[in-house]
Amino acid sequence: MEELLTVVEIQLGIDHYLIDGDIIDKFILPLPATAVYDAPAYIEGMVSWKDETILAINIAPLLGMSRDENATKRRTMIIPPGKVSEAAMAVSVDQVYQVRKIRPAEVMPVDISSCKGIEDYVKGIIRVREDDGGEEVQLVLLYLNLEKMMRELLKGRVSEPVPGFFVWRWETEARQGDGGSCSGPLPSGT
Repeated sequence: MEELLTVVEIQLGIDHYLIDGDIIDKFILPLPATAVYDAPAYIEGMVSWKDETILAINIAPLLGMSRDENATKRRTMIIPPGKVSEAAMAVSVDQVYQVRKIRPAEVMPVDISSCKGIEDYVKGIIRVREDDGGEEVQLVLLYLNLEKMMRELLKGRVSEPVPGFFVWRWETEARQGDGGSCSGPLPSGT
């Protein structure tokens, strides 16, 4: 039997996308964030989740868009430790629509030139059918590589030189293109 992919339909700005659902642990209401000094635009801040403080990220700037400030159904996706980095993280989206099961054969290649600026983060396109008030509508959605996006975004780390004050630090190796990640618990006093 063919193994199905689990994908989640999300909204960023006015656009809908599909992302892998197997790296997401929970969908929750947005958490209040503490700002991170000198952080890039996609770092929303640090949020309290369970008994730890984790990084909150907004992927919309990476896709060349801004957040929909009028979104009323904003959600935060919790990615558990070990899925993308050593630490858990929160990813903000404007809305979560539904979780779908699809066959890998339904992922079609996409002409990357049509995805200017986000070529590295697109796995393909997927056609989905939806019922729009009794009428069946077919949508073509970009299937994003969320895991790769997160790894690209985390080419730095957060430090907490004094309690409650967070600072973004670019990793030297990351600037040279060797990778880098937000590693584990926050280091203190760096």
